[in-house]
Amino acid sequence: MRSSSAPTDPTLRALLAIALFTYTAQNMLNVSIAPLARALGLPEWIVGAAVSLAAVAVALLSQFWGRRSIAWGRRRVLLWALFLALVAGSLFSAAVWMRSAGLLGAGAAAGAIMMARGPFFGSAVAAIPPTGQALVAETTPDQESRVRGLSAFSGAISLSIMIGSLISSALGSWWIYAPVHATPWFIVVALVIAWIWIPRDSQGTATASPAPSPRAERDEGAAAASALLPPRVSWHDPRILPWIAGVFGMFFAAGVVQITMGFLVQDRLGLDPREAVSTTGLMLLASATGGMLMQLVAVPRLRWPPLLLLRVGMTTGLISLSALAVASSPVLIALAAFFAGVAQGLASPGFSAGASLSVTADEQGGVAGIVNATGAVTWIFAPVCATALYGWRPLSPFVLALVLLALSCASAWLHPRLASARR
Repeated sequence: MRSSSAPTDPTLRALLAIALFTYTAQNMLNVSIAPLARALGLPEWIVGAAVSLAAVAVALLSQFWGRRSIAWGRRRVLLWALFLALVAGSLFSAAVWMRSAGLLGAGAAAGAIMMARGPFFGSAVAAIPPTGQALVAETTPDQESRVRGLSAFSGAISLSIMIGSLISSALGSWWIYAPVHATPWFIVVALVIAWIWIPRDSQGTATASPAPSPRAERDEGAAAASALLPPRVSWHDPRILPWIAGVFGMFFAAGVVQITMGFLVQDRLGLDPREAVSTTGLMLLASATGGMLMQLVAVPRLRWPPLLLLRVGMTTGLISLSALAVASSPVLIALAAFFAGVAQGLASPGFSAGASLSVTADEQGGVAGIVNATGAVTWIFAPVCATALYGWRPLSPFVLALVLLALSCASAWLHPRLASARR
């Protein structure tokens, strides 16, 4: 087969490791944040607001980072992003410690947690997916290799959810605050990997001036500043919009599931906050396992085109979310979560590859930003809506997610532009 498997590229391997450690840190926070809020005496809406603010940052900055990963070079983008993530994780840890020690009031603690998990951490992680996806597009010339490469990159993030869930469950069963205090150390590992293994690319790339002088090579900042940015990609671009419509409901549903799972297991299974950390981690682990198996094992072997991956994933998601909405035993919740992960593990690579293949080579940084921002936009609304609706009626966030998922599923099957897409 002609396709160069993207994970054989040494820079991409380093990017996969960076994504693994960074998203492990993020998911350790996701698993523990709902029980943590109750343990710290903070209102439930703080959880949704923190994640929504992070999503705002990701939505605003994804295309910014994606285009600059090409113009400035991947090393510079990643080092800045990981430094910001380290500051955010440390601030979160300090706020939790001070609140638990009685040194910080509820309002100040809520504000610090929202800022740390919100715009600080969101701004940082916004850089990683578009940087990785643009590199995959650069190293995969055809449809089959593009699907495989993007699936591998998504699989690394799904693996991080598994690892984050396991570590958070283990640490949380020992001490409820342990996952939060461990988070910055995972960012430190990612930062070290970026510093050592991401090469200094003289990337102001194809659009920069011809051969850089030794002086310019020493001054990476000046070289980056003189580089021309690649073109923006519009959200309304008719090549991209049908793919967004076909997957939007899936990302919203995933946000509802992740942010309410900590409350759901407490209420349906009758658990206290400490027990809920471990159980929530196991349920999110089941979901991540489904996604990882699809992205790293099934998708490369199935060799399905992007549109088929999207359609099968969206249909599976509709069925699994319907089951999760009414599941009341640990086994049924875990099974529904697993198949929700399977659904996302099929639909996400289909969406990413389909959107990427729809645009030209110099638009890959922009479209990678749009792809990453699409999920983030749903997370702006999903956590706040889910937590507010859950406090009103526990079933209501699932009803809303099912309606949006059904609309996206219908679009994936019926949209005329997708129907004529390359199969």
